[in-house]
Amino acid sequence: MSTLRDQALAPMSRSDAERLLPTLSGGRQTLERRVLHGRCLKYLESFDIAWAELTALLPQVRDPALAARVATDLTHLAYYLVRGNEVRRLERIAERHAFTDPLMLAELRLGRSINKTAANEITAALQDARWAEDALSAAPRGRARDLVATRVSRQLAHLLSHAGDHTAARGAAEATARNAARVGDAWEMGWGTYTSGFVEWMAGNNDRAGDDFAKAESALRSYGSSVWRYTLLCLARAKMERGELAEGDRLARQSATGGPEDLAHLALLRGEADVAERILGRAEKGYPADEHFRDLVRGIVHAQRGDPKGGVRLLDEGAKELESRGMGHWALGAALHAAFWRERLVRGAGAARAVQLVREMASRGAQGFAYYLPEVGVWAGRIAERAGVARETARTLRAAGEAAIRRAESDAAIPVGASALDEATFHLRTLGLTWRELAILRELEQLRGAGHVTREVLAKRLGVSPNTLRVHLTRIRAKLDVGDRRGDEVLLEAALRPIS
Repeated sequence: MSTLRDQALAPMSRSDAERLLPTLSGGRQTLERRVLHGRCLKYLESFDIAWAELTALLPQVRDPALAARVATDLTHLAYYLVRGNEVRRLERIAERHAFTDPLMLAELRLGRSINKTAANEITAALQDARWAEDALSAAPRGRARDLVATRVSRQLAHLLSHAGDHTAARGAAEATARNAARVGDAWEMGWGTYTSGFVEWMAGNNDRAGDDFAKAESALRSYGSSVWRYTLLCLARAKMERGELAEGDRLARQSATGGPEDLAHLALLRGEADVAERILGRAEKGYPADEHFRDLVRGIVHAQRGDPKGGVRLLDEGAKELESRGMGHWALGAALHAAFWRERLVRGAGAARAVQLVREMASRGAQGFAYYLPEVGVWAGRIAERAGVARETARTLRAAGEAAIRRAESDAAIPVGASALDEATFHLRTLGLTWRELAILRELEQLRGAGHVTREVLAKRLGVSPNTLRVHLTRIRAKLDVGDRRGDEVLLEAALRPIS
């Protein structure tokens, strides 16, 4: 039978956290119990509280193994809370003991990898993920090893997709599913299905990606977690790249997530380059890694808004920067869009480059690419077909683009339009609004024009009690600096105030 210390040190799943947390509220609060409590909160996505608890505990821990465990978990939390500047200090603490425990060493390497991913340092992140994989080879067989292996293979699947090695990414996604099935944790299995969808989306297989994302969304829905919201966003992107604009737009709004670059990309797929420009224009300066993706979308926006030369310049610069970071997939997408608009500027100026890029795409195991415009796929596919290069990939790329354009035209009769709240999401998150609070504002936005809406009606639509709604509204007022004496309708006005 495992001791409390053993439980505090062991790799943990979400189901473990759900089972253990209720047992930790009573009894004498030993150091091990407090560490276990903080770790449970981490896996239940109470990231801020978990960070505060584990950070406070770290100086008190004298047991080297337990200190390494706390530092390793804080390394992972640094990714979710964007505290990359803390990672090296935490690694030094963890390394003192982690090298004697292959599972903890693998988790530490994994934490380092995901933090480098956040900085778009994909080459370095891949190296750390491979080291984590190597560390696992020395770990004893069992559920704990399978659990860590699930997370390492999931990380590898994402990194290999970013790098543009789509064949290897599929292999890593399959390993994720196998490992998750052995663990038997529904959360890990749902996340594994999402990983398969992500890999296929990045490789341009939006039909398969849509199926996997839909299955993952259904499996993760009851958790209401950040992974579920991101799965919805990815499903929205896959559908919109297939031309299913109305359904994709609905899912994107339901997810209430995504950075300005994601929302601008969706606006481009709706044919609303002006909206995409407004979204990017009102976004506060992000972290440097965010700007790499935003510049990619900015390049497309510039070209579509009548400045193809400026667009090509941004896309060319972006392709070089992304390639230097090991992000071969994104570099290829930027280069192909640049070739498309270069061809528009001077006939024949982009065709040879397009043929080369389609050949490269085929060699990487892809049949398309994420963040693309269907018309670019149609053009590149036709050019490559005429040149007799990578015919199957070229034909698939062209056919998928043509089908997406046809679907988008049939969807045009369904009003989509951009939501002003969608454009303000990034800013509102910086003010501290939670996703639940944004969902309440979204409901108010949808009800705008229906006259005075009572809190009873709003609570019923949201599926909460009036008292719970009152608490949420009070918190929204505080964050938006809106007085208590003004009606709830003014909350939406305050949320949509231009950023000064």
